[in-house]
Amino acid sequence: MEKQPPKNALKFLRWFCRLDFIEEIEGDLTEIFRKRYEQSPGKAKCKFIWDIVNYFRPEFIRSFRSSYPINTLSMFRHNFLITYRNFLRYKSSFFINLIGLSSGLASVLLIYLWVYDEVSIDKFHAKDRQLYQVLKNLSEGEEIHTSENNSDLLAPALTQEVPEIEYITTVAAWPLPGILTVGEKRLKATGWVASKDFFNVFSYRLIHGNKDRVLTEKHDVVISDELSARLFGTGENVVGKVIALDEEEYADTYVVSGVFEKNRRSSDQFDFLITNAMYLDRRPPSYIGWHSNSLKAYVILREGVDLASFNVKLNDFNRVKLTPMAEGHPEYIGTMFLEKYSNRYLYNRYENGMNKGGRIDYVILFSTIALFILVIACINFMNLSTARASRRLKEVGIKKAVGALRRSLVVQYLSESMIVSFLSLFVALIIVFLFLPNFNLITGKHLILTPDPVLILGALGIVLITGLISGSYPALYLSRLKPVEVLKGKIASSFGELFARRGLVIFQFSISILLIVVVLVVYQQINFVQTKNLGYEKDHVIAFERLGKLTESLETFLTEAKNTQGVVNASAISGDVTNFNNNDSGHSWEGHSDRSNIVFTHARVGFDFVETLNIKMKEGRSFSKDFSNEDSKIILNETAVKVMQLTDPVGKTVDIRGKREIIGIVKDFHFKSLYEQIDPMYLIYSPATTSTVLLKIQAANQAETLARVEKLYHTFNPGIPFDFRFVDDEYQALYVAEQRVAKLSQYFAGIAILISSLGLFGLAAFTAERRIKEIGIRKILGSSELEIVRMLSADFNRMVLISIVISLPASYLIASKWLERFAYRIDLEWWFFVGAGLLAMVIACITVGVQTLKAARMNPVQSLKVE
Repeated sequence: MEKQPPKNALKFLRWFCRLDFIEEIEGDLTEIFRKRYEQSPGKAKCKFIWDIVNYFRPEFIRSFRSSYPINTLSMFRHNFLITYRNFLRYKSSFFINLIGLSSGLASVLLIYLWVYDEVSIDKFHAKDRQLYQVLKNLSEGEEIHTSENNSDLLAPALTQEVPEIEYITTVAAWPLPGILTVGEKRLKATGWVASKDFFNVFSYRLIHGNKDRVLTEKHDVVISDELSARLFGTGENVVGKVIALDEEEYADTYVVSGVFEKNRRSSDQFDFLITNAMYLDRRPPSYIGWHSNSLKAYVILREGVDLASFNVKLNDFNRVKLTPMAEGHPEYIGTMFLEKYSNRYLYNRYENGMNKGGRIDYVILFSTIALFILVIACINFMNLSTARASRRLKEVGIKKAVGALRRSLVVQYLSESMIVSFLSLFVALIIVFLFLPNFNLITGKHLILTPDPVLILGALGIVLITGLISGSYPALYLSRLKPVEVLKGKIASSFGELFARRGLVIFQFSISILLIVVVLVVYQQINFVQTKNLGYEKDHVIAFERLGKLTESLETFLTEAKNTQGVVNASAISGDVTNFNNNDSGHSWEGHSDRSNIVFTHARVGFDFVETLNIKMKEGRSFSKDFSNEDSKIILNETAVKVMQLTDPVGKTVDIRGKREIIGIVKDFHFKSLYEQIDPMYLIYSPATTSTVLLKIQAANQAETLARVEKLYHTFNPGIPFDFRFVDDEYQALYVAEQRVAKLSQYFAGIAILISSLGLFGLAAFTAERRIKEIGIRKILGSSELEIVRMLSADFNRMVLISIVISLPASYLIASKWLERFAYRIDLEWWFFVGAGLLAMVIACITVGVQTLKAARMNPVQSLKVE
């Protein structure tokens, strides 16, 4: 019996080759199959299919394969090969696309790392959703002040009377810089006072010790793993060992009860904790009461407690406790409420009792900048892809004429876009890796590029979205063109197409101009802050903590320091010169016998404080050794005299921390940041309670003077590092966030302008490509190169002018809003906006001019030959 071709093979022919005439050639097919069966019966079917594929004309098969790729691998190989050839053919467009997109992606990745680090601060605590800080709003005249500090009695009372609270702990309102001694080893460290449930409230990992007992005994101390390694050389077997603390108020010996692991994700960094029992033991009894204001309180609410209802109950509780103390002054009671602890890092600015943001403003700002840069990069990519795709219209027409389907063209163009996107991601990762150390220096962080799942998914998502968006126009627009119209050259740009393309360029430059204005304003404000006359001399003044023997022999040290060559003067202060953080109210004076709710900021100082900082006296004198009983005297600033409505104040008596005689009035000086107005302020002489030593040194030979001062310091505190800081550096640190924003804004604005310029370059290339024959004809008819450049540039200049008109009002509003944060700020000058617009216009003219000049110089003969 003669073997017949299998029926499934004939079905394959009808499907694969789209042949409906199989019956007419069955004789030929039967003969082919018979020969194959005689040669190899087992492989006849496979070889038969291969033979019939080669039986038909190769041109027909190629036409089929262009319409129906056999499999995904061959389709990918085909598209990749075409993409590679196009990259080689249009090298300039490829590299411009790569540079623009990789720069944008690198910027987005860097901002993502920074934003992710910011929003994750303090989020590591196990009960983050239930962890809150107790705050209160207090009336200060017509304004409301939000305070973190609370009474010593608050925590015990809440524990006993409020069952909704699972745990509560308190922390001292100020850090404890001190010297820790173990044997011959002495180290400087910073600690906090904390109550017993600290480790039940906060999730710092205890390496050694029980979290319920480590802070129960008065002389317990819990140290960090880093401090343990520095003191004992190990973190093992240190529980039970004795440490001596040399600190003004809490000097004593302590027993190590636990070791905790420092967490870099915490906004609070400390080296050790001592107990609240020790704090209460050393605190004067008269200071312990509902009127005190020295502890920060943190609570864990029980599961299911409604925050709004609890705040009502907490406020009622506060009112009941403070009403007897307030003596008819409800403004002393205030309003108590809870704020989520992990929000305090980002939302740390309160104005008139309302939360007005804080660091979250910068998170939103840079997230917006990242989004804008990504959008600008996509627009730039799309414009350049469009310019390049205009050269491939006939390729599209031919492919569609020989049977290519629209979906295969869409896949091809999207594949090209995706390949460029992934190449850009690879280059962007290299850029991030190379620039991350410098980025860390600018931001003051320790960011690392790790294979984080969120980062990987985010980067891949950005690349996919970028590739799809950027390749969407050529893929969807060119693939729908009709072959006849393409090959006859009848394709004309629609109004909608031109409007969209120009609108995208206008959007790009609007954002770039806005960023230029923001950079100018931030730079000018920071420069204003750095150069403003503060009312005292901060240059060449060093400050360092009063530790060790200086707590006992301060006057001796200051006397010897003044006699040291190169030292102009010396004094001491409680706290920092740049941030007086002590305040109080409830004082009275002549003509105002009732206890006032005016809040005064104050500082305790030593002799020569005014002279060391060269603060100007308006009336009277400063504290001096030439007079007795200086601890019963007081110095006010001009603002205090004004709000107290005093006339001829020198010599009068006020009841401020006891009866005191006014001996002098200092001219107003800025003892806080320029975010805040100058408050009523007073100085009292109390060297025993100062914490910071100030030395004014000569500008010349500073290194030699500092060496002599360090030698003197070591005679009092041998073995302790002389860690000093310049007061002007402390002042600059108040604005470190603004300085970083200014620096980062400069870089990212530059990147946005670069990418926008590349987009404009792409549009200029597209226009020149479309009008190349027109340019040739105009040159033949006598047009000069300058006239052609002017003609081609006119549209782009109009687009930039529209961008300026759109962006300047928006930039004015944004800059004004940012400046509102400062009590003392620059005026928005007209040249900020005119300068930004002119800069954008110059950049655009250079960018377009390079491309149009190239087109204008092209030989007209070559222009007319272009197909």
